[in-house]
Amino acid sequence: MHLSDRKERDKQIRQDDILRAAERIFATRGYYKATIQDIAGEAQYAVGTLYLYFKDKQSLYLTLIEKKFSDLISIVKNKVDGTKDIKGKIEVLIEEQLSYFEENQDFFRIYFSERGGLRWTIKDRISQSAVEKFMRYLDYIATLIKKAQEKNLIRTDLEPRRVAYILASMLNAVILPWLKRESSKKGGLKNMSAFVMDVFLNGVAKK
Repeated sequence: MHLSDRKERDKQIRQDDILRAAERIFATRGYYKATIQDIAGEAQYAVGTLYLYFKDKQSLYLTLIEKKFSDLISIVKNKVDGTKDIKGKIEVLIEEQLSYFEENQDFFRIYFSERGGLRWTIKDRISQSAVEKFMRYLDYIATLIKKAQEKNLIRTDLEPRRVAYILASMLNAVILPWLKRESSKKGGLKNMSAFVMDVFLNGVAKK
């Protein structure tokens, strides 16, 4: 391994260490109460080391938020793409998205509870990045919907992207209230995947 490659690898390892430590600190103390000193201590690095990789706490928080949502999309796509049956793909998408928020519930609960109080500069940058990722994610879901239509699983008179919006909205409608409940750890979010799938495909009208 070349020296430059080893340096790049070591740099990536330190950055990942810092992000993992930041996630733990933000999840327990929130954005406002967390300090760079707290994160450095959790990562077992000198404070100066953190500033080599991140300009300030805001930059670190934004990087972490973007990474969390990028990881979610990557995990969902990998699992879905590894499933052959189109109905199974939609089931996996729902299950994996619910599972991800359940597994990362402490962080996301703090994030959503503090979202309204963040300074506009932070919200603006998060919103811009989140919207771009969300739109690409919707494009991906829309391709699945189109394939489901080709297999006569979903009505063909519906515009795939609008159906993708409906599915994404259903997932958010399940995730956000669950995160706000104090008792959320007692009831698995992943266990609601069958319910979401049933309502999505079959609706709520009495047969």
